Parts: sequence; C-alpha cells; structure tokens
Amino acid sequence: MSAEHVPSVQADDAGRDALLQRHGNRLLAAMLLFLHAAFVWGQGESWGQALALAHYGAFLLWQPFVSGRQELSVARALGVLAVGVVLAIVDSVWAVTLWCLLLAGLLGGMTASLENPRERLGLWLAVLYLLLLLFVWMLPRGFQVWTDVPSGLPVWRDLPLLLPLALALFPAPGLQRRTGVVDLLYTLLFVLLIGVLGLGSYVAMHLGGIGYARGVMVSLGALTVSVLLIAWLWQPRGETTGLRNLFSRYVLSLGLPLEDWLKKLSEVAEQERDPEVFLRAAMAGFIHLPWSTGVVWSTAQGRGELGRRSDHSTAFSHQGVEVRFFTEAPVNPAFALHLRLLTEIIGYFHAAKTRERAMQANAYSQAIYETGSRLTHDVKNLLQSLKTLCSAAEHSQPDQAASLQALMQRQLPQIAKRLEITLDKLKSPERAADRGEILAREWWRNIRNRYAREPIAFHVDDEESMLWLPRDLYDSVADNLIQNALRKRVGAPDIQVRVELSSAADGSLTVCDSGHSAQPEVVEKLFREPVSTHDGLGIGLYQAGKQAANLGYRLELARNLDGEVCFALRRGGANQR
Repeated sequence: MSAEHVPSVQADDAGRDALLQRHGNRLLAAMLLFLHAAFVWGQGESWGQALALAHYGAFLLWQPFVSGRQELSVARALGVLAVGVVLAIVDSVWAVTLWCLLLAGLLGGMTASLENPRERLGLWLAVLYLLLLLFVWMLPRGFQVWTDVPSGLPVWRDLPLLLPLALALFPAPGLQRRTGVVDLLYTLLFVLLIGVLGLGSYVAMHLGGIGYARGVMVSLGALTVSVLLIAWLWQPRGETTGLRNLFSRYVLSLGLPLEDWLKKLSEVAEQERDPEVFLRAAMAGFIHLPWSTGVVWSTAQGRGELGRRSDHSTAFSHQGVEVRFFTEAPVNPAFALHLRLLTEIIGYFHAAKTRERAMQANAYSQAIYETGSRLTHDVKNLLQSLKTLCSAAEHSQPDQAASLQALMQRQLPQIAKRLEITLDKLKSPERAADRGEILAREWWRNIRNRYAREPIAFHVDDEESMLWLPRDLYDSVADNLIQNALRKRVGAPDIQVRVELSSAADGSLTVCDSGHSAQPEVVEKLFREPVSTHDGLGIGLYQAGKQAANLGYRLELARNLDGEVCFALRRGGANQR
C-alpha cells in the first residue's frame, strides 16, 4: 500500500469504529436475537446453523477486546474461526449453555467499569435475557426435565425477547476496544455464580426429590445466603479485620514480599547518598527472588546489569530511570502492576537523591562564589588604600618627607596585615567566621589613619573606649560603606562623608553621605541578594550583611533621604532595610 493511501485507510477504520460505537447496543440486540433464532427456534436445522454463524459474526463486530484496525496472527485468526465453526456445527445443548454462560459473565463484568446508570441498565437487560434463556430453556433441556416446564412453553421461551428489543433504546457504553475494558475478576465471579446456581439446582432436584422450579429457588436461596455471609465477612462492622484486608495484603505480596522489599529499600535510601550506588543496591534485591533471573537499568548518568537475561522480560520507566526485569515465565498483568509501582518508587528515590546531589553542588558553588566575592572586595579595598599611599608619595614635596615616612610606617604594616588575613581566608575558608576581636579605640585609630588623606569627617563618643569589636567584621563593613560613599564623589565632588562610632551603643558604626537617596527597587534588594551596579560587582553590601548576621550583628539602611543616606552596623537582630 502506498504512503498516500495510509491516512485514508486509517480514517475509514476510525469511521467504522465510530459507527459501531454509536450503534453498539443495536448490534448487541441483533446478536442476542440471532442467538435466540439459531439455538431456540432453529436447533438442529440447517438455517439455524447459518443463523449461528450470523450470531457469531455480530459478536465479532461488537466484541470489546480487539480493535478493527489490529492485525491478528494466523494462530489467533484460526482460533477465532474455530469457535464459530464449533457453535455452528456441534449440536450440543451443553456447548450452547457454556457459550451463553460466558456471554452473561462477559456482559456482567463490563458493567463494573461503567459509570453511566443508563449504560449499565442496558447491559443488565442483556444479562437478564441470557439468564432467563439459560434457566427457562437451556438447562431444562440439558437436565431433561420437560415435565416441570409450564405448559405454555413457547410463551415462556420467547417472552425474554422483549429485553433485547428494549436494549436498543439505551445508550451504548463507551467501549474503546482496549485491554482493561472488561474487569476479569468480575467476569469470573459472574461465571462462577451462574454456574453454581445451575449446578446447585440440579443437586437440589436429585437430593431433595423436588422439581426443577423448586430446585432453582432452593439453589438461589442458598446462594443468596452464602453471598450475604461472604459480604459480611469481607468487611465486618467494628474493629474486626475482614477478608478484604487479608485479600489486599495477599494481592500486594503476590510474587513479591512487598513489605520486606520496601523496608530494605528505605534502609538503602538512608545509607547511600550517591544516586547510582543507591540504584545498584536497590536492584540487587530483585535478583534473589524466585521469579527473577536478572535486571537491567539505565539512567542519564549510566546503566547497570545484574543476574542473567532470559527470554521473557518487561520494562518500565519513571523519573528518568528505565528498568527491564527478566523472568522465568511471562509476567501476568497483576504482577506487572506491582513491578510498575516498584519502578515508580525507585524512580522517585533516585530523582530525590539526584536533586540532593545537585543542591549540594550548588551550595558548594555558592559558597565558593560568595567567598570569592568577599575576597575580591577585600582586595579591592586594599588596592584603594595602596592607590592612596601611591598618590601621597607622588604629590609630596621634599619638605614633607618626614610626614610621608610616618604615613608609610603607619599604613604599610596595616595593609600587609589585612592582606595576610585575606590570604588566610583564601587558604582556609572555614576560618572566615573567626572573630579576631580588637579594642574599639585601636580599631578607630587604624580606620582614621587608613583614610587620613580622604575628606571624611570622623566622630567617636569615646576615643579611649575599652570595648572589644570583631576586627574582621568592622574592617570589611567600614571599607565597603566608605568606598561606596566615596564612589559617589566621582559625579558629585561636593558630597560629604561622615563616619561615626558609638561605644555607648555597643560599638554602633554609622557611615553617612550627602548624596542622592537609593532607588526603591535597590532598597528592596539590599542585604537580601546581590544588587547590580554600574561600577562594581554589587555584592559588597550583601556579603557584609551576611557576615554581620553570622556574628550576631545587623547591617541596615538607617536613613534614606536626599542629602542624608546612612548605613548602620549594630549588635543583635536581623538585617533591616
């Protein structure tokens, strides 16, 4: 077939399926009418055999198992034809009875998956017709109890035909001809219940010496009592555990000790942090099970294999984990559902561990980034101090040699010491939170000497304060705030900068400038995340705020007005805007 004909063929198949779907109940009614005509009216006649083939053909058109577009193998096609030939040729009431019993079970099992009450009622009419046909016509003939059948046999025999005619008035159920449209468990229960009712009637007739009608009633009563008793045992009232819980545990553990496996999986998940090592340890639990020969798995990071491969396998995938189980025999649908569930559990655990490893890598990268940014600012501040000294040396006069020498003697040891501290941070980041305290009066003299040549107003309430301050924190915060304030002078040289230290307020440090206030969008991000700036990394205040919080201090924007922008470092509390 050419490629251009394929879409038209698929469209024809889809249209045929839609037509059968729309007239599904009418086709089912026709199938039941052909059944009645072939096995009731035409029993033993040649035209009855022809109607039997027509009935089987209508069944093949209506059946909910195989799509009309699906190609059948030769063996399956011969099996389908063999059933039709047996129905048409074999003149046996028990063969027809078995066929009607299977049809009733099939229709009863289909009702379990329907939600529309009208659709379910239509199928129940078909089931009721088949039950009446069985117990009014087929079983009396098979048991040879014609004397117990009412005298108006044709009326009782043909009266159930009203049910298929009424069936055509109900909406057709939504059959998609896919696996799972028929509930196998309900179908088997229906077949067993109907079979028990028929055989129970025969036993009641012979053991009790009663007629067929009374035998059916006795069997029906005994079956009803048994079903009610089982229903009560299935889920009794109160705290008593019923058969429902026992059956559920049995089904969940069918072929696989689910509880033990989950316990081992949780233990492996707690012990192993690496996703691939965890995956191998989890897969090792499968190869020791009696039904398993081996397992193969693959992820985006790699693949693995345990055990040996066999002729039967089934594969599932979830959250990037694909698992193929090799078994001694083909996997049944119920057990395949268990394997899918276990694959999903493993996939969730593997995805969680992959995310955990990615988060650890991100945290490590973030720590490196933040440490590097802090050191960059420290080095930038040191460079600024060196530029100040170089500028002083370049513009000094011969008569200023003594003062220049004193300045160098004061500043160069301080710069060397700060550079040594910065290198120590680079070598040992874990020591970055070391307090390294210094007296407030000594730190104040150092900061004034460091910026002695800058037009900065310094104010302190007690120059001989004996308060101890964390040197690294105050150096870092003071350098950041002062450099930010001095940077504003590039465009406005008349901006005034003021630095204040209050020993009475536990060493509160305030740096103010008379520049423009910060924009609202910048204030919103201060101390919460890096702020992009046109002349730097924009991370200085963010790093200084985190450093202050780690040492029990807070860095805040105290005032934000045009002509009065102040940042303050205070003890205790969280960062504020």
